[in-house]
Amino acid sequence: MLALMNTAKPTFLEIDNDKFKTIMTISNEESIGQKKDRAETDEDSSKTLQLLRVKGFPRLLPEGIQALVSYCRYLQELSLSYSLLSDELLLALSSEKQVQLETLRLEVHPETKPLPRVSDKAWFTFSSHLPNINLVLLSYMTSEDDQSPLFAPYVPITHLYFGEAPSEAIMLCIAYQCPRLIELVIAAYGPDLIDHTLLSIAQGCPRLSAIGLGDCEITCSGLLEFVTICAKRLRILYVWETSLIEDSDLDVTEVSKNISLLLGRTWVPEYIPLC
Repeated sequence: MLALMNTAKPTFLEIDNDKFKTIMTISNEESIGQKKDRAETDEDSSKTLQLLRVKGFPRLLPEGIQALVSYCRYLQELSLSYSLLSDELLLALSSEKQVQLETLRLEVHPETKPLPRVSDKAWFTFSSHLPNINLVLLSYMTSEDDQSPLFAPYVPITHLYFGEAPSEAIMLCIAYQCPRLIELVIAAYGPDLIDHTLLSIAQGCPRLSAIGLGDCEITCSGLLEFVTICAKRLRILYVWETSLIEDSDLDVTEVSKNISLLLGRTWVPEYIPLC
């Protein structure tokens, strides 16, 4: 595992593109900034790097990442800021036959704007080369216009986490454009009920098997309808008790009982103490 961050300070290390290309080995005795000629003595062990996590390097270019990825043939997970993404990087990952990524984790924040524009062709090539890739997207964007490019038709998102409240339009976009979605976590949603958009996602994302709802509002009837659609594939259902809105048909106790019957296991919403 290689995680490029400064543990002594809250800020990240300043590593430029040339220095990054020389990172080939890590040990307790040696530092991150060592030169390639020192790494040659331990070439075999350096190629076994399995997790590369890069975050907060404004001077780092995609070719720096490509150099290390192409060298580390056992790399299984690559974690990046979305701002480092490019057509060139995706195409490089797709052209390296020895690299068989299992997970690409992308994190996007408002302060990284403007976001890079990645073409559908690059995403299509990437997803075709790695058809079983886990693409994890963590979005903290607040603007609908900024988020729309993240959900293009060829982006193979499998795990999606919203740290900020998504709009209804973005939620419906997910329903129509993310058929590979397996896991969805929404920290907050509002001011409207989430019933309609969540049902659209249940119908448009046939692989969805894990859902987490934080500060959202959903009716008991709406939640039951959602679970009815997804029951055979639903492994994880996390809903705050304070998010459930009782209606004329169901209260929290009744919906918990009905959902438990559908899932074949005891289910109750998460208790959130009132401060």
